[in-house]
Amino acid sequence: MAAAGLIGNAVFGPLASSQAQPLPAAPAALTAPAAAPAPAQFLDSAVLQKALNLPGSTPVPSPAPAPQSSILPAIAPPPPPPPAPASVSLDELTRIVPQVAPQQLAGYIAPLNEALSRAAIDTPVRQAAFIAQLVVESDSFRTFEEYASGSAYEWRSDLGNVAPGDGERYKGRGAIQVTGRSNYESVSNYLGIDFIAHPELMSTPQNAFDTAAWYWQSRNLNAVSDTGSIESVSRIVNGGTHGLPQRIDSFQRALTVLH
Repeated sequence: MAAAGLIGNAVFGPLASSQAQPLPAAPAALTAPAAAPAPAQFLDSAVLQKALNLPGSTPVPSPAPAPQSSILPAIAPPPPPPPAPASVSLDELTRIVPQVAPQQLAGYIAPLNEALSRAAIDTPVRQAAFIAQLVVESDSFRTFEEYASGSAYEWRSDLGNVAPGDGERYKGRGAIQVTGRSNYESVSNYLGIDFIAHPELMSTPQNAFDTAAWYWQSRNLNAVSDTGSIESVSRIVNGGTHGLPQRIDSFQRALTVLH
């Protein structure tokens, strides 16, 4: 018997004929050696960032802002505030003190209103009480110095008159008759004017009203005026009731005008 088959390209089975056809060749893909892998290719990072629209390490510059003018337009300063209205007008003062000519009163409006402001005499009642005292003390703004010689105040220790001649030297002066060395010293410190050496300076209109403002504050007369008792105010200013009917009349007239 023949061998059961051939090894290699033999065909198992009955003995092959010498005329048998050879086996077809294996496909090239199976027989050819594997090609070497192509080297890996990487995208350029800049190209990738641009393709993905991602911010790169170098920021894209923003458009330059439009240049501004180096010279700013001039800004007009705000207008000054309007002047504060006078506390008491000339017309009002003329109606309060009708016995005095308006031309004379015109010279007292400015120092009067400065005194009102200085002493916070800022309500109709306070203003009426203040003016009512000035009317009597200054003889309706006719004088800022006491008519009497002042000898009656000589050696009045309660007024600080302790030296010969102090009574006459420091007699009543100002729109409210400030009297005595002690009061002259106090008002000198308040205003910074040496009325001890120069007592006559208290009789000038500006100082006359400023000293009246000092007196008003030093006696707390705003609080007294707020009670509406012109008699209480008058007793503090005068030390008594001299001229009280005229003070009350002027007070009531001023209230009517200023309200």
